[in-house]
Order: sequence, then C-alpha cells, then structure tokens
Amino acid sequence: MAPVNSSPMHSVLVVDDDISLRPMLAAWVNRFGFCAFEAPSAESALEHLEQTPTDIALCDVNMPGHNGVWLAERIRERYPTTAVIMATSVDDADVAVSTLSNDVVDYLLKPFDSTRLHEALSLGLDWHRASVGDADLHQALQSRMRTRRATVAATLARAQSSAQQAADSLISMLQLHEKDGRGHSNRVTRLAIAVADELGCTDEVDGLEYGAMLHDVGKIDMPTEILCKPAPLNDAEWEVMRTHPQVGYDLVRKVPQLDRAADFVLAHHEAFDGSGYPHRLKGDDIPLGARILTIADSYDSMTHPHTQRPAMPPAMAVREIERCSGSQFDPDVAAALGRVLVHAVEEERV
Repeated sequence: MAPVNSSPMHSVLVVDDDISLRPMLAAWVNRFGFCAFEAPSAESALEHLEQTPTDIALCDVNMPGHNGVWLAERIRERYPTTAVIMATSVDDADVAVSTLSNDVVDYLLKPFDSTRLHEALSLGLDWHRASVGDADLHQALQSRMRTRRATVAATLARAQSSAQQAADSLISMLQLHEKDGRGHSNRVTRLAIAVADELGCTDEVDGLEYGAMLHDVGKIDMPTEILCKPAPLNDAEWEVMRTHPQVGYDLVRKVPQLDRAADFVLAHHEAFDGSGYPHRLKGDDIPLGARILTIADSYDSMTHPHTQRPAMPPAMAVREIERCSGSQFDPDVAAALGRVLVHAVEEERV
C-alpha cells in the first residue's frame, strides 16, 4: 500500500494498552510514511504530548485508568491541531457519539485491517492540515467527515443484535446534528402508529415503526450550517437538504434488521399531488406507510420550535393540515389524524 502523502514526515501517537497490538499498529503507521510513537495508557500519552506534540493520536477507548474518551477530551482542550482517531472492540453507539462529538475524526471498530487504518490516517492528516490553516481543505474535509460518520453509523447498527438496538444506534448518531433528533423521532413514531391504528391498516405498513423512528437519519450527512440555519434556506441549500431521504434510505437499507423501513424513509417527503421529493410520486404510488409518516412528521414539526420559526399552536397546525389535504397530504390519512388528536384531547379530559 502506498504511503500517505505526508512529507515532511508527520507524527502519530499510538495509544493502546495491548502489548501485542500496539507495536503492530505502530509498524503499520511507519509503513504508511508517518513517524510512530507509542504510549500504553492515557496518562503516558499526555506526558508524551507535553514533550512532543503529534499531528495525529490513535487512541484505544478501553484502557486501565483513564479511558480513550477522557484522553480525547484532554487532547482537544490542550492540543487543538492534533487529529484524534478512536479505536475500540466495543460496538457501542453511545461511545462513538461521545467521541465523535468531541471532534474526533474517525472511529475504528476492532478488529480493523491496515487498509481501514490507512483511510483513517489519511482523513486525520487532512484534518490536521486544515486545523493549522489550510483553508482549501476545510470544505471537502467536512463533507468527508460527515460521510465517514454515516458509514460508522451503519457499521454500528449492523453490529447490533436487534432492530431496536440498531435503530437506537442510528438515532444516537443523528443526535450529533439534530439536538431534538431523538425526541422528534419518538413523537413522530407514536403519532404515526396511532394514525395507522385509526386507519386499521397496521398489517399493511410493516416496518412503519422503524421507518418513523429513522425518517430523518439521512441528516447525519447534511451540513450543520444548513440544519441549524436560523434563516430560510436558499435554493442551493434546499437542493442539498432534499437529498436527505435518499441518504437515509441508502443508510437504512444497509442494516438487515431495518430493511423493511427503508422505503418509508425514502418517500416521507413525497406529496399526494406529486409535488414532493425525491421522486415526485403521486397518490397511491406513495407507500401508505410513507403517507402516514409524512403527516405525522409535518404535525410534529409544526407544533415544536425550529431554528427558523416558533412552534405553531396545535389547532392552527390541524387547520394547516386540513388546508393541504388532497395536495400535500392523503385526505384519508389527514382525516384519521384529526380523529386521533380528538381522541387524545378527550382522554386528557377524563
């Protein structure tokens, strides 16, 4: 394998308590054209960095004493130009989120091969170069890191033993970008299932629960500046945003436990009159589960605050859905939503 373009020679600190694995990783690092240093613990890694800061730190998560997450936080505080790559044998989405949210560049699941390490070091080197002032790398680097996080999300989800655990791991990753991602997901899921029950079509929409949970998972690969923009999106930004159903579909389809949900994720922004996206499906060509999901998503989005607008009162949201019945929304589904909300109000009064 060709060395990474790392001239002048860039340094990598390999931090792992495994006495047999650490020298092998260091040998791979040297073979890729870097200068490798080794540390057996988080504490010794910080001692090394105090004397000799490195461009990249490859940190194991699980070590005696302070773990790799603790170390990543210290490196980010004290050595802002050092790229951090995490490695662990624990298929734990919460650990991945805690490390990636600390500006960790990549996350390696053990066992990984030299090719995967090479990819991570290449990304880490570009991150380091961007951090020391190479502005030309910044935009492309952000895109690569988002794509890598989506790949990590799919890998973690596939490693889970159940559909619920797989969905939870994906939602944990989504929380990196969407702070209310889990709350919105849970509310939409409950409402979509209630509407399906009201329509008596639960058997026809197999996979709706996970489709509703994961309808926004494609936003993992959307730029934060678009997701969090406090002003209306421009045409170019909308063009990017409208790719998130396809991105989500491609991600969910990679997880065998969740494949029945993928079509609902893909079609949740289609409109009943054919004006939606990504494929401008119309009427009954839109999967029933997606027609249900669209209206549950819209109602929850309208009744909760967004970066671009305040929350709408529920009664006003219902009127808006009624106004768009037959255009954006399936009329039968819109009517079922109205009945579900009436039932909910009546139950609160009891």
